[in-house]
Amino acid sequence: MAIGTALSRITGLARIFALAYALGITSLADAYNLANVTPLIVHDLVIGGVLSATFVPVFVEQFTKHNQKIASEAISSVVTLTVVILLIATGLFALAAPLFIDLYTLANHLPSAPTERQVAISLLVLFTPQLTFYGLMSILTALLNARKRFAAPMYAPIVTNLLTIGILLFYAKLARHSSLIYLQKNYGYILLLGIGSTLAVGAQILVTLPSLRGLNLNLHWHWQPRNPAVLTIIRLSGWTFGFVIANQLALFITLALADSLGAGTVASYNYAYTFFQLPFGIIAISIMTAMTPRLAEYWTKGNNRLFGHSTTLGLLSVLALAIPAMVGYLILAHPIVELILAHGATKSAQVDSTSAALKMLALGIPGFCAYLYLIRVYQSMQDTRTAFYIYLFENAMNILFLFLLYGPLGIKGIALSISIAYTLGTIVALLHLHYRIGNLYLLQAIKPLSHVIISSIIMGFIVALITSLITAQHGILLLLRVGLAILAGLASFALTALIAANVPYMLRHVVALYKSTNTHRALHRKP
Repeated sequence: MAIGTALSRITGLARIFALAYALGITSLADAYNLANVTPLIVHDLVIGGVLSATFVPVFVEQFTKHNQKIASEAISSVVTLTVVILLIATGLFALAAPLFIDLYTLANHLPSAPTERQVAISLLVLFTPQLTFYGLMSILTALLNARKRFAAPMYAPIVTNLLTIGILLFYAKLARHSSLIYLQKNYGYILLLGIGSTLAVGAQILVTLPSLRGLNLNLHWHWQPRNPAVLTIIRLSGWTFGFVIANQLALFITLALADSLGAGTVASYNYAYTFFQLPFGIIAISIMTAMTPRLAEYWTKGNNRLFGHSTTLGLLSVLALAIPAMVGYLILAHPIVELILAHGATKSAQVDSTSAALKMLALGIPGFCAYLYLIRVYQSMQDTRTAFYIYLFENAMNILFLFLLYGPLGIKGIALSISIAYTLGTIVALLHLHYRIGNLYLLQAIKPLSHVIISSIIMGFIVALITSLITAQHGILLLLRVGLAILAGLASFALTALIAANVPYMLRHVVALYKSTNTHRALHRKP
């Protein structure tokens, strides 16, 4: 899974490179990003957050408690209803496309705002089928994960990224100018970007479908909205819908405030956020995906001891990645952004803005990864009510700090507010889970966590030393600077973590050897 997600995230970075190369960090990039992110937002509202958060625990429960026939009918009922909801929602989404863009650009009073709105609306209408594709992918992923098949959904985004890169580079070769007015007057380029990006999203379904073979799911069209599995998902989704609404409200305010700060700010924020999610996407999501069925099974069987132990094990595994990633980003944010984005239509000032936002987001990487993992724990318990209240708290903190910080700090304030909100949300969730379950083995987690922190500090020193010795700002030397710093950082982290973990073991053996030697001497000492 880690290999699959790593490749998908690496190709995702290549997609960001192609996007910045073709569109720059401009009002045109803002229009594309606003339109491109909206299907994901609506997907979270309709399927991704509301229903798929409960798919895996309910599917696991069906497979655990019932025979093959009953489980097949229940799951077929869920899939049938979900497909119907997706098709209806996609039609309504296409009609409401102008409303979404008008809301996002409400605070944008720049001269380019009307043209940006028009181009964004044209793109969004072409992007609306992505809602169905994302929803179908959520269903396929849930079915595979419930049967402990994790690889295919991790590799599928690679196809989407590669196809999108091809579309963007083809556009960059054809278009003589990269501006809103040029695109507005040449609708064929809008069709190229819109249809091409949408087909790229749909392609991941085609490469995932073959993985269902051999699972004996016996899926079929089964319209039974009152099936117990459907009713369970609807009951759990009521609370899930609440926290998805809270999430999207916070995201809407974030994008609207970013769009009001100037041309290219939305693109800068989205690019920084993509880098920010990279550690989460490579390892953390793999750990979360693998742990969710296990946690759901332990909770269904009432085994609180194994549930608590597995919860802490997963959390430590997530933090073992997130903490060194935070340190690495704080040091390498500008060189990495310069390496990936400073090409084509992107200017140096826009690189500075993106890297500054990334540093603020980096402070929240441990909190972000841990928070989303703990939410998965609640979903494994089928406790979406508590997850709703924790999400409500996190989003309230996010909105509060957004308004406090975006004025004096600009895009850095927007990024910092997210880091603060997720960190506070993690603390609240962890304290509540410890109270709820009874024992999360938190005291036993202190030692391995301290090893991670010490190793991350040493890693940071080595990475900073390399970046100070190699000061290249562009070209192959910049690639060498970033590559060597990352490789040296990974090697030093692994080595110091290994040493830190084995020092107590070695000391115990030294002490035991010393004691046995003294005992031997005492026994053979002459009177």
